[in-house]
Amino acid sequence: MLTLERYVGRNVRLKQQALQDVARRGKPRHEPLENCFIVAAVSREMRKLICYGANLRVAVGAGDVVLI
Repeated sequence: MLTLERYVGRNVRLKQQALQDVARRGKPRHEPLENCFIVAAVSREMRKLICYGANLRVAVGAGDVVLI
């Protein structure tokens, strides 16, 4: 079984569909959304990765990220 803890501290990019979902939920911005995040924590209750970007925090599933 894949453990989510192995992602903590790693740099990731969101898959295209997940990035589009984040952009759609966020406020309209004039600057483009950067697709580079660091995984800071794991939410065990939601089974999600808590990822931080330059000015954005997102909670996504492990299937929505790609290690870089």
